[in-house]
Amino acid sequence: MVDRAHVRLAIVWAARIVVAVTFAVAAIPKIDDMLGFAEDIRAYQVFPVWSSHAIAAIVPMIELVGAAAILSGKDRWVRAGSVVLGVLTVAFIALIASVIARGIDLDCGCFGKQAEAEAVGWPTLWRDVALLAAIGVAAQRTRKLW
Repeated sequence: MVDRAHVRLAIVWAARIVVAVTFAVAAIPKIDDMLGFAEDIRAYQVFPVWSSHAIAAIVPMIELVGAAAILSGKDRWVRAGSVVLGVLTVAFIALIASVIARGIDLDCGCFGKQAEAEAVGWPTLWRDVALLAAIGVAAQRTRKLW
């Protein structure tokens, strides 16, 4: 018979892996093409033009560090990574909602230019809401589960 604690532990670790892989897969193409990512950022029409290159350099690094922290298994690192990626995801949700509300037609840029272009819309918003929920699950402490 399977113990509830082991099932919960498996769910938490599955969420951590999904979250970390999602952010790593999103970050790597952006790092590979920071100029293209800077163009994607400008298309959202929210940030000053001068800031797009700095944002394009910083965001993927935050995504990678957050992904690594979540996979570390150390509760403090996991929680810190979850907070950072959670805040970033809330910002992504706000940007997507802003684009939807303003009726702007653009490609997401979420996974860089190498990925198949995905138009920003409700499916993108709901995907990020689901990712935020997964981050919440991933943030759970595992020490108490043993």
